[in-house]
Order: sequence, then structure tokens, then C-alpha cells
Amino acid sequence: MDKIKTLEYNKETGKITLNTYDDGFLLSETDITDAVLTLALEKLYDDYGLEQGDELYITKKMKSRKNEDKSLENVTKIELKK
Repeated sequence: MDKIKTLEYNKETGKITLNTYDDGFLLSETDITDAVLTLALEKLYDDYGLEQGDELYITKKMKSRKNEDKSLENVTKIELKK
């Protein structure tokens, strides 16, 4: 079986990690939280044409859905395949 790389966010630890698995076993886990957040903020500032010292306000709104659990899973995983 080929090695699988995943990009994961763990809500409990607050970490974004790049992981490598082989046959379902975790081989490596690299914390990339700071790098991802820095890049995301740089992109937002660029997208909105903001400069050093400008403020960006972000608001999270929850969509209302009847009879559905509004919480997300504790781990969000994106699989990267070559």
C-alpha cells in the first residue's frame, strides 16, 4: 500500500498537522499551525488590499438547520493523493 499524506485539524488540540500514514499507521506528524495561519492571513490581507496596521474583522455565523447536530467532528481530515 502507498503512503498516504493527510492535512488534519484537531479541534481538541487546536493544531493543524501534516501527517503520513502507511497501512493505517501514523508514521509522522508535523505541526504546521503557525505557517498555515500566517499564510491565510497574508492572503486575506492581499485579497482585501489591506496594508500594515489595517484591521480585518472576521465573524463566524452558524447556519440554522432543524434537527441536525450543529457541532463539527473533532478532527477534520483532508487526504492528499499524488
